Amino acid sequence: MTPQIAGRFSAQAEGRQLTIVFDDGGMNVLSTAALAELDGLIAALPSDLDLLILRSAREALFAAGADIREMSGFNAEDAERFSHLGQSVMESIARLPFLTLALIDGDCFGGALDLALAFDLRFATERSRFSHPGARLGIVTGFGGTSRWRDLLDRSAATDLFLANQIITSSDALRAGLVDSVVPAGGGEERDIIDCALRNSQWARRVKRLASVRQRLSPDSLLLLGQRLAELDLAESRHNRNSGTYGKT
Repeated sequence: MTPQIAGRFSAQAEGRQLTIVFDDGGMNVLSTAALAELDGLIAALPSDLDLLILRSAREALFAAGADIREMSGFNAEDAERFSHLGQSVMESIARLPFLTLALIDGDCFGGALDLALAFDLRFATERSRFSHPGARLGIVTGFGGTSRWRDLLDRSAATDLFLANQIITSSDALRAGLVDSVVPAGGGEERDIIDCALRNSQWARRVKRLASVRQRLSPDSLLLLGQRLAELDLAESRHNRNSGTYGKT
């Protein structure tokens, strides 16, 4: 895939890794137009990717969330359409068959937090901050963040974010399970993170495939499927040893 410019998003491919960069020239708001552009990019992704990365080009800002100015002019039908669009984009990301990674540098507020929660992994810089100010504004997020936190956060952390509207630091986010790691801004660890994700991308694909069917299979069927995946991995390891590629990345 060649680099693409879609107004607010650019996409750069490197082998089977694709990075989407968010830059609207301002606060990186998730307006209707921005969500529609992102939806189009996600729908066009090749299925054989190993890793999808989302990052921001803005200084110390991941994204500011939904476009409150736009929302202030919504009627009931507009609000419902906007909510469905946001949920569709987040669900499309969550259902991607390959590993997804949000690289967060700076403020990640409101709908941007919903967006980050749709990714498999979240890595944040030390200067990153997280907040969900919806309750203070008299609104509830329509993008699914209030459901996805249940798989990650304890109740006290979720209360701080979604009800008390507190701004939490990256270290607090790490302790709460909101992010998977915290690294210095511009410290060079980003490449190591990406390389590690790529090395584990095939296992991640298998785990996601297993998770996608867990609601439809009985416990015995899940056990058999897990055993089969383990057998396939053992066979692959033996093949790599015999072919002289064991241990190489």
